[in-house]
Parts: sequence; structure tokens; C-alpha cells
Amino acid sequence: MAPAVLVLMVGALALLHWYGRQEVRKKRGAMFDSCIGLFDSYRLSQDSVYFPVLEGRYRGYGVRIELIADHIAVRKLPSLWLTVTLRGTVRYGGVLDLLVRPLNVEFFSPSALLEARLSVPPGWPQDAWLRSDRPDAMPPLEYIEPHVRFFHDPRAKELLITPRGIRLVYQAQEGVRAHYQVLRQVEFAGPPLSPRLLGSLMDRAIALYEDLKQEGH
Repeated sequence: MAPAVLVLMVGALALLHWYGRQEVRKKRGAMFDSCIGLFDSYRLSQDSVYFPVLEGRYRGYGVRIELIADHIAVRKLPSLWLTVTLRGTVRYGGVLDLLVRPLNVEFFSPSALLEARLSVPPGWPQDAWLRSDRPDAMPPLEYIEPHVRFFHDPRAKELLITPRGIRLVYQAQEGVRAHYQVLRQVEFAGPPLSPRLLGSLMDRAIALYEDLKQEGH
């Protein structure tokens, strides 16, 4: 093959790769488009072809919304995790984490780093880890119990309370089987994020936060 032809082929492949990445970036960057109207103010950032991060104000609270692609678990389709973090001071000094269906590969969760493993109360999801770094300083479980109904939805994954705020983790999408099993590519073909879903998750986080700051608690 002539060197000039080889150069042209390499250039064409590089151009196709670049266009492919731009398409991926554009598609992922549009994931929050339908939800922008929920926020009083917001800032959207996106690094390369990763999913964007949205930081904004919702009902007077500071929130951070992220989408995390997870394809670490073996023999399991990739998941696109939606994390909703409510920023605010929680008056308990200990961390409390409830993680359901743990596989011990949840890189997005601090659960494995929390030393104290607690018994899961009756009526709570039993296929779960309940952990804390300081059980003597974590929020009392009776204050959390009304909010455990979050896990009635099988896509709910984690509820995390820290002194700096509250985070909920939810499976927004599952990977396309054919792309992953045949091509080993992570592809999410679902629609952009629903404002109804995101709004409900933020409302849940706010409800828990407001309950924890009640004087009677």
C-alpha cells in the first residue's frame, strides 16, 4: 500500500473517531435538557464524553446531580446511576448509609469504607448493607424509617446521610444488552432524564433533610 493512501486511511479513521466522540458527547450532554426548568438557577459542566454534572438551586436548596456509568460488575448489564445530592448541614456527626443489593463493587458508594456494620431493622430492605462510621453520632433510625419507602421502587439503590447533606442513588437506565454482550460497549439508549423523576428524587431528599432538622428530633 502506498504511503499516501495509508496516510489518507489513517486520517479518515481518526476523523470518524472524532465525529463519533462528538456524537456521544452531544447525546450525553442533552440528558438534563428536559429538567432545566425545575431549577431556580443552575450550572452545567461536561468533561470530554462523560455525562454532564448539574449544580443548581431547587426550592431554595443547593443540589448536585450526576450521572455515573457503571460496568464493573461481572455478568451484569451496565447501569447508569443517577445521584441526587442535597447540600446542607445535618446536625448529626456520623455518616449513615443504606445500600441495597450490594455487590461490593459499588465504586460510587462510601459504604465499604464505613467500618461499623449495623443490623437492618425489620421492615427495611433485607438485601442491604446498613453502615456507619460513628454509630453513636449517626441519625436515629426511627427518623429515617418513614423515608425507607424510597426503596419500594426496585431501581432505588442507596440512601446516604452525612454531616454535609443527603444523597440518593437511583438506576436511571440499564445498558443495551446487544452492545454490551456482543461488542463489549457501554451504550444507554434510553430517553433524556425525566423532570418528573428528578423532581421526585429531589423532593424526597428535601423531605428527609427537613425531618432531620426538626427540633423534636
